[in-house]
Amino acid sequence: MILLPKGKSVYENLNTSFTQFDALLSELKTSQFTGYVRVAAWEYEGLVLMDQGNSVSAIEETPGAKRVGIAAAEAIALKAKEKDGAIHVAGLDSDLVALLGGLAQGEPLYKDLASDFTHLDKLVAKLQDEAHSGYIEIRFTGSPDTATVYLQEGVLVECVLMNGGAIVSGADQLAQITEMATQRPALFTVYRSDLASIYSHHADLASSFARQATFALWQHVFQTIERVVDADGATEHFRTAFKRACIEQATAYPFLDPFAGEFDYRAGQITFTGAVSVNEFNQGLCAGFASAVRKLMTAGDANWIPGLSAAFADLKTQSNQRLEEIGLLSAAPELFSA
Repeated sequence: MILLPKGKSVYENLNTSFTQFDALLSELKTSQFTGYVRVAAWEYEGLVLMDQGNSVSAIEETPGAKRVGIAAAEAIALKAKEKDGAIHVAGLDSDLVALLGGLAQGEPLYKDLASDFTHLDKLVAKLQDEAHSGYIEIRFTGSPDTATVYLQEGVLVECVLMNGGAIVSGADQLAQITEMATQRPALFTVYRSDLASIYSHHADLASSFARQATFALWQHVFQTIERVVDADGATEHFRTAFKRACIEQATAYPFLDPFAGEFDYRAGQITFTGAVSVNEFNQGLCAGFASAVRKLMTAGDANWIPGLSAAFADLKTQSNQRLEEIGLLSAAPELFSA
């Protein structure tokens, strides 16, 4: 198992003999924890990655074998009930959790580059220029010392160094790691994180890294139109119009049916308990949003339209690519064509 970022320690060295693993995961879900749960035992490493309380990826490593996904998660849960193991819980920001999740399926991009022919600082610079997302594993020959350098889209986000049995972390450790790699023989292996797969539009929304980012973007869109339309004294409030549109779209997108209780937008916040793909969720909200907006435009006085177009022009400047990805630019071009 790679050296993991230290993060913000929540629990350290919980004995598996006295810890109810299921109860621990339930607690972390309730607190909307983001980070990792690591189960360690003799020649065993298990890692469960969590984003906002949801288990989004799992990796299990034993000598000569590696499993990822559901099979790994089930095996880790069983291992956590055995004796003589330790459980560690550390909080990380969601971007770093996503980076680790993308590494679950990662294959080496470059393997065992010798420090005799490859300088670590030049290797890091090359990966930065290429906007690489992944990590560099550094193994010092003839020593248990090792290090890991994490990059996200070319930006150095974390370094972890195990030197003489002590583990330190932080991006500022790169200088020491580089110096060690110039003084001692070392091997460098570069792994790529497949961020495209973990943010896939076809992934299950409930267990997708895109979940919170998707909610946040839609909430911003809804809050913006609600603020402008309702403040202007429109004939009908946005939330009412959107709810009517959801009823109309419920045949194509059952999760929008208000009577099903899976989706709701209230007081500026989205709540969702259904089971759909990221793509279906975005398509449904695009359809409901576009329908609601067009009904509002044809219902009485619509003096709010210029103000909304201006507000959405600012939103487009900030998040044009994301708006395009969720399909909103094409669903309501009249609001985003400025």
